Amino acid sequence: MNFKASVLAACVLATSISFAQKMDSFDEHVADYRLLQSKKIQVEVGISEAQRTRLNEIATAQRTEVVPYLQQLQKQGKTSAELDSDPKYLAYIFKYRTQFLMALNPRQLQRLRELSLQNVDVVGALDIVVSKRIGLSADQLKRARDAYGVGVKKSQAIMMQVNQIVTGPYKNVKVTTQAQAKTINEAMQKAQTAEIKKRQPEITRVQLETKNSILAVFTSKQISAYRALQGKAFSPK
Repeated sequence: MNFKASVLAACVLATSISFAQKMDSFDEHVADYRLLQSKKIQVEVGISEAQRTRLNEIATAQRTEVVPYLQQLQKQGKTSAELDSDPKYLAYIFKYRTQFLMALNPRQLQRLRELSLQNVDVVGALDIVVSKRIGLSADQLKRARDAYGVGVKKSQAIMMQVNQIVTGPYKNVKVTTQAQAKTINEAMQKAQTAEIKKRQPEITRVQLETKNSILAVFTSKQISAYRALQGKAFSPK
C-alpha cells in the first residue's frame, strides 16, 4: 500500500488524533485503507495534499518496519497462512491500519467504508459486524457463508485447471540457467493470461451464481440496508 515538511506533517498528525477520538467504530471496522493506494479513490474520498503527505509518511514507516520482518519470516519458510497468524505481523498490520485511518476525518472514513463495501460487493455482508448491522440472523449468516464457500471451491477448481494447463508443458523440464528460468516464467505468464481470458465466461458465471445464492438468503429489507451501507455508486473515470 504506497502514498506520497516536518511542521506540516506534525499539524496533520495532531488533526488526525482529534479525528480518531470521534472515529465511528463501524466505519473503522469496515474501511479498507489499502484502497487509498488509488489516486482516483483518494480524489473520491477527498484526500488533501497535507493528508497525502501524512499517508506517504505512514507508508514509508510501514515499509521500513514490516518488510524486513516479512523477509525474515520468508527465509524461515513461513507460509501465507502462517504469516496471517503471526502475532507480531498482525500487530504491525493493526498498528499501521489504525494510523492510516486516523489520517481521515469522519466524513472521509465513512466514504472509504462505503467504497470498501462496494469493492467486495455482497461478500462484505458476510462479515459478522456488517451482518448484524443489516439484521442477518445467525442461521442466515451461516447459509450465506456456505453459499460463498461453494462458489470459492468452484473458482479454485477452475484456477487449478488453468494452472495444470499452464505448467503442464514444463513439468519435467530441468532448468539449468537463469535465462532459461526467465523464458519459462514469461511463457507461463503469457499462457496463464490467455487461459484465464478463455475461461472468463465460466469464471463470471460462477461469480454471478455465487452472488445470487448469497442474496437469495437475504430479505429485500436486508439487501436495501446493505446497499445503503455501500453508499453512492463509485464509477472511476
